[in-house]
Amino acid sequence: MKRRGIDTRVYTTEAVPGLLANSSFKIEVRQRPILNPSIFDLYSSLAVSKMLIDKASSWADIVILHTGTSVANYAWRKHDLPCVPFFHYDQYDATLFGLLHHVAPFYTYPLSVLESKCIRTVPLAFANSHSLSDRMRERIKGGKLIVIPLGVDVSRFFPTWKDEGFILMVGRFHPANNFELGIIAASRTPYKIVVAGIRQNRFLWYYRYLQDIVARFPELTDRIEFLTPNDDELIRLIQNCSVFLSPRKYDYLGLAALEAMACGKPVIAYRAEERVEGLQPVIESGNRIRDWQSTLATLMADINLRERLGKQSHEFIEQGHTITNTVDLMMDSIKEFL
Repeated sequence: MKRRGIDTRVYTTEAVPGLLANSSFKIEVRQRPILNPSIFDLYSSLAVSKMLIDKASSWADIVILHTGTSVANYAWRKHDLPCVPFFHYDQYDATLFGLLHHVAPFYTYPLSVLESKCIRTVPLAFANSHSLSDRMRERIKGGKLIVIPLGVDVSRFFPTWKDEGFILMVGRFHPANNFELGIIAASRTPYKIVVAGIRQNRFLWYYRYLQDIVARFPELTDRIEFLTPNDDELIRLIQNCSVFLSPRKYDYLGLAALEAMACGKPVIAYRAEERVEGLQPVIESGNRIRDWQSTLATLMADINLRERLGKQSHEFIEQGHTITNTVDLMMDSIKEFL
């Protein structure tokens, strides 16, 4: 957006300034502590989103709403401000609620009613993949939902063709990312494993759960490292790793995997009930640990195979998953409908 001369600001209550410390643009972060009980997180975020919309309404011409999506119609109604909700994950997925997964449908029902009403009353909404769009369609009815593929900033994420012999996983420490599968799969290998992610208070239990897994495997104690890198440190990790694991249980690739592909790295991705969306040059594995172990062993033993798959990954990103392409699709959609 900035590169197109569009004044762009981010209003959020969960900024991590260190992640953007070396961004090519000046980032101004203003923080205000907000009480947000985790058990009511999905609902309290609606009130927070309303507050942020009120703040942004004093200058914005349009708002793209990434959380609290069911209050998008509030911006239209109160401020006559075009507001496009953007779905990034399935917040109704019962597996995200841990031990409370049995009551998740009852907990989320009022929210799904609100969201359906919202989508019917706003002219446009975004989803980051066809898979997620279809899943949201099962729970929300009506409205125009446009797929905006995730894009990578290829001016920053690019191949250096370095290969330092370690295995990498990246993402939030969130149960949807299924890091435990990757950790267990890599436990039978002699290689170093790096898990780079962001810790959130709501999912600290999951971070501790991963550490407990490591404690149960003595052979992992000296080989696994949990990191919270800034943006530049993350790019170096991706550029230097040998293999990138993406065990997240979705049938489309997340941004972290796409960034690894942009850096020319081979990716092993989780195969859900359906195959990974699209024709990505990734290796797919299901729930069987032995399949992940076998694939890892094959890749780590053959640097030429890693390089060949890495080149295919990089070409795939250049053809359709650059951030330039993503922003163009967003802006074209906004112009057409708004």
